[in-house]
Amino acid sequence: MQGDPTSTDTASGVARGLGGENARAVYRDLLRFGPRSRRDLTTRLGMSAPTVTRLTRDLLGEGYLRTLEPVARSKGRPQEPLDIEENLGPRFIGVKVTADEIHTVVTTVRGNALEELVIPLGGTDPGTVEDAIAEPAAALAEAHPRVAGIGVSLGGRVAERRRVVSSTMLGWPQPHDLADHLEQRLGLPVAVDNDLAAMVHGLHWFGLGRRYRSFCVLTIGAGVALGTVVEGRLVTGHSHLAGVTERLPVGVGPDGAPLTLGDAARTRAVLRRAEERGVLAPGEGMARLREKLAAADPGALELCAELARIVARAVAAVVALVDPEAIVLGGENIDLVRAVDPEFEQVLREATVPAQHGLVIRELSTEFDQWARGAAVLAIQEFVGP
Repeated sequence: MQGDPTSTDTASGVARGLGGENARAVYRDLLRFGPRSRRDLTTRLGMSAPTVTRLTRDLLGEGYLRTLEPVARSKGRPQEPLDIEENLGPRFIGVKVTADEIHTVVTTVRGNALEELVIPLGGTDPGTVEDAIAEPAAALAEAHPRVAGIGVSLGGRVAERRRVVSSTMLGWPQPHDLADHLEQRLGLPVAVDNDLAAMVHGLHWFGLGRRYRSFCVLTIGAGVALGTVVEGRLVTGHSHLAGVTERLPVGVGPDGAPLTLGDAARTRAVLRRAEERGVLAPGEGMARLREKLAAADPGALELCAELARIVARAVAAVVALVDPEAIVLGGENIDLVRAVDPEFEQVLREATVPAQHGLVIRELSTEFDQWARGAAVLAIQEFVGP
């Protein structure tokens, strides 16, 4: 099915939709920014008082909103704030696909996780991946009434939240209509996006990015990616490749060719340099590098300091172009960068102008399920509108 969330059937255990765009706007404002009075909603949304009264009455009747205790004012009648009904409201499923696992979570409409399932991925061909997504998603949908949609995130290029154009991680060189196939199997609306994009949406709506109009997320690990939110919108680019190609120039390589962030910062590149310099023996991995770093091994310290300088230059380039309020650092190898502070912050400070020295630097938590929650936010956005 093509998944119109406004036409689902409560009798089947699937959440009904919110109605028209004005109703979605009211619900979306309360969802993202918290309780407000009807008067505040009319001002914020530019709607008439009778319209807001009618919309909120309908949403209350459908069980999407709840009233809070009246708040006294210095003049006039007390205001009665409204908030969304999270505990009894719709549920959403988020699925994060990696090269070897499927992480699935069911959340409330505010992205709070209720249950998580992790299963191994037996293969990366489209049929196997679809089976691996459908199994836990169907189980969670059966266990949690009022599921309104499913979001799926994976490493790759995705168009219009429907079609996986290509995925190097999964070995998909050709387009695959993943959303269509999953909707036919599961009978629920499905949205698909790049995994970093999904995680950034999650941070923007319900995480540490919600307080900023502009921020950037840089992750380094097995892959390298950069997500940028400007004026409340994630930058995706004409080809849906903004920030996910790893091709941001950060210097010049030994052969004189441009050095890209991916060439320098992804796990494979870090381990290769460590072996070339004798910091690690052939076959030793990141765990051994961390051991040597903790023991203050000079070679490990210099290797990580170099990585910190490279990441700082990448961040400085983004700051020069976008001028964000905050930078969020994450990925499984960001600890290597932070272990050699103040190297990172010193290089970043030298590479930016004084007016940008107040840039906020935040770190992602190491919990992997935040990626699956980000996928659930894709479904939440489809339900309430972006």
